[in-house]
Amino acid sequence: MKKVIILSSVFAICAGVLFFSCGTTKSVTDDSTQQEIPIVKEEPKETEKKKPEDPPNVAFAKNLQKELESGTVKSAINLFDSLPSELENDTEMKMLLSSLYISDGQFDKATETANAVLTLDPENMEALEIVTLAAKASGNSQVYKQKQKEILTIDPYNASANIMIGDEYAMSRKYKLARDSYKKALKNEPENTDALFGYAQMSYYMDDLKSSKRTLEQLLDIDSENASALYFMGKLSAEESNYLRAATYVKKAIDIEPDRYDFWLDYGNYLRYQGKFADAATAWSKATEIDSTYFLAYAYLAGLYDEQDKFDLALQNYLKVIETNPQYFYAYEETAILEYHAGNYDQARYYFSKAYEYSKNYSYPLLMAVTYLKQNDSFNAKKVLTALLKTMDRESAEYNLVRFFNESYSRNAETVLIQKINKEDDSTKRGKMLFYMGLYYELNGAEELATEYYTKVKAMTAPMFFEYRFAEWSLGL
Repeated sequence: MKKVIILSSVFAICAGVLFFSCGTTKSVTDDSTQQEIPIVKEEPKETEKKKPEDPPNVAFAKNLQKELESGTVKSAINLFDSLPSELENDTEMKMLLSSLYISDGQFDKATETANAVLTLDPENMEALEIVTLAAKASGNSQVYKQKQKEILTIDPYNASANIMIGDEYAMSRKYKLARDSYKKALKNEPENTDALFGYAQMSYYMDDLKSSKRTLEQLLDIDSENASALYFMGKLSAEESNYLRAATYVKKAIDIEPDRYDFWLDYGNYLRYQGKFADAATAWSKATEIDSTYFLAYAYLAGLYDEQDKFDLALQNYLKVIETNPQYFYAYEETAILEYHAGNYDQARYYFSKAYEYSKNYSYPLLMAVTYLKQNDSFNAKKVLTALLKTMDRESAEYNLVRFFNESYSRNAETVLIQKINKEDDSTKRGKMLFYMGLYYELNGAEELATEYYTKVKAMTAPMFFEYRFAEWSLGL
């Protein structure tokens, strides 16, 4: 947005040069000279043969504006090599060049040019803003803070400086301080779209939705195609569960800025809430095309496909989550579950082990042992279970459960374990252990007992453990 503002100021300067430099002509008729004019042979006049040339400054401004309209900032900068001599010391032209350097990322040259202006006019606000912006962009915090202080000493409500301060607070999640800074910027420039958007965004994060909406509407009255404002209007609509309107706002934002990852991400969410699952998947897939290195769209796709029992597609996207965000342990769990369900026990075991690195849930190594048992490898299963028992509370029901898997069958041990499970008050803990009792019976060929315990798990309301899915699958559901 800064680049747009800078280029807009460049266009404004060009327009000013053209307006004030171009002379006007006026036709005057003097009645006293209206006499009969003898007819002579018409010959082309010199003025008709050749149009008068523009003054050098006007010609330069026209050429510069032409280059800017074509979008080639570098070629616009190159034009200054042929700057007319009468404009070499022109302050506006120096600031124009400095702004172009900022737009092109040439921060050292932008600073040098702006400092030349400050040598002549130490309080030139535009030059101070350019030096401050260049220092921030190039990471020179000392100069940035110094110039920012100079600006605010001269003008405490300077829009540019206060917006930059607000942006810093926003990055640190100091939302109230950020909003206060944007508010200061609006005192000097009440229609500054950067400040209005910052104020609206911070209001949203502070849960002041009325202020956010009012400010965004004010911004859109000024700039009806402000994509970020439309995007946040979509968020406000979603807060009211109006997902149709939310999707409409974000689609307008996408039409303006089609390559924004966050736009497509939220658009997919709003479509999903409307039950438009295929369209949601298309939106999230578009997000992955825009940025294939970020994990969130893959996670949304994986979850959607998983819910639709499209396990191959779900697995494909969970693996992309792991690839793009190896710290997102939930993806290891989900990948392990789907690999287990597909009978890919080596892969399931690997991903359960990865999940266990991030969360010491006893279920992960227990299921690792089960994958060995599924492959008739009791030796490695026992190694995993023995290691797990050393980490557990010996008085807990879970310890008895794992020990039941690890040792030879004992009727007495079974009775004690079932009693402990039935006495467990925590429904999640009880449900998990009921599943593993069913799994134990399944592994040992007691199908009727396995079905009995899986059915008990299936009868639970609002289960909060992933083993519930295994119980459903074991029942053929």
